[in-house]
Amino acid sequence: MNNKKAINAGEMTITFSPELEQMLGRLMQEKTAATQKVAAPIMDQDYVERDHCNHNPTDPIRSLDDIERLKNYFLNRKGWMNNNIRDYAYFVFSLNMCRRAGDILALHVYDILNPDGSFKTHVTFDHEQKTGKKSIVLLNTKARDALTLYFNTLGQYKMSDWLFPNGKKPTEPMSVDGMRRMLQRAAKALNIDMHMGTHSLRKTNPYHMISTSTDTQDEVMVSQFLQHSNIRTTYHYIKRDQSEMDAFIESHGL
Repeated sequence: MNNKKAINAGEMTITFSPELEQMLGRLMQEKTAATQKVAAPIMDQDYVERDHCNHNPTDPIRSLDDIERLKNYFLNRKGWMNNNIRDYAYFVFSLNMCRRAGDILALHVYDILNPDGSFKTHVTFDHEQKTGKKSIVLLNTKARDALTLYFNTLGQYKMSDWLFPNGKKPTEPMSVDGMRRMLQRAAKALNIDMHMGTHSLRKTNPYHMISTSTDTQDEVMVSQFLQHSNIRTTYHYIKRDQSEMDAFIESHGL
């Protein structure tokens, strides 16, 4: 029938053009593919990090002034002083540890202090929750200073206490979602226009480390510090915003 297909339906004959026939064939194939399954694939680390990059909208804190404003906000806002100092210590500690919120909130006092009250030189994360990797991070001066203020404010505490306990339920740690909401309230109060989340604190220091560096080897150091399996994930952490990109293009005009 000249490249047309006919189907008898009772007394009616339906004729299909080749294009329509191909479209119906594709629809049938898609339907079959949607219901046909094989063994579920392994969620390998490269996929997890790629998926994280595609779905995590949080930004680093790009302005050093905003970082200082946030510190001052936690120290000076109205409310229960212990919670304020806890949030300040969490903020500074997270900025310098560059670990995920779940791993930081899983820490106890004994992960930070020796029995005599002195600080450990490093914080050991035996099994990071997302990757299962072990990481050892220097407890630098900025982090120690914030924690010193925090511990001195607490008064009495036990070695087995959570490092950042829930204010209403001290036997439980603060939740990731609780800390996310706390950070978002702070950014809103200071009119900081960004996608704030707990992961913003993991991204911030790497962003500034690479932005101020003139040595490309520093990018490798930052990637290793973050325990990334490839440097492409690290580049995602330092993604430039539109204003930075505009300034870069303007300054390199020909």
